[in-house]
Amino acid sequence: MIKNYLFAIVLSLIFCSVYALAGKKSSHAKPGASNPSLSKSRIPVVTNFVQKARKAKMLKQIPTRILAEKLQTQDVAVIITTLKQIGKQDKGSRYILKDFERLLTNNNADVRAEVLNAAYSFDILKPLLPALTKCLNDPVEDIRQDAADILGDIESRDMINVFVGALTNQFPDVRENAEFYLLFWTDEEFTNSVDWVNWWNKNKKSFVFD
Repeated sequence: MIKNYLFAIVLSLIFCSVYALAGKKSSHAKPGASNPSLSKSRIPVVTNFVQKARKAKMLKQIPTRILAEKLQTQDVAVIITTLKQIGKQDKGSRYILKDFERLLTNNNADVRAEVLNAAYSFDILKPLLPALTKCLNDPVEDIRQDAADILGDIESRDMINVFVGALTNQFPDVRENAEFYLLFWTDEEFTNSVDWVNWWNKNKKSFVFD
């Protein structure tokens, strides 16, 4: 509230200064004459300032370094709030990915779930592949589901290898997701894990994504 109030005061002072200047300029001008210096110089400057201020206020981006530092705390509430902010503005920077890999093994299920929610917006995911693979054995089904969906976006042979191995996972939902993504990426239609393993062993070196 205080920030919004100060922001409004600053804008009001700027516009008052501009209009006061316009009045002084017009009082010294000849009747009917225009003031090009005001209309072509000062007003655009003020307008640009207002637009930039509004844009910065709207985005509210926090430097990645500060976000990474906040993830070092043991305070779950701070971690989750920081993860939500990361999901809005980060696309998978190196330092954030390192922290995400660590947090995917956090004892708190809400933290693990929020890491995965934020990771959905990342352009770079492959460094998370080992940690995501471990999440396929998470005791929480929603976390296993999110991990499988994110793994399914990693277009690499390593991803295929993970899903072939997951066909014998202890959880039915993981086995179902593994089969779904294998069918999606390979166009093969095997009905059992043995046939998938045999096919992959023969084709893993030459397999390419369409």
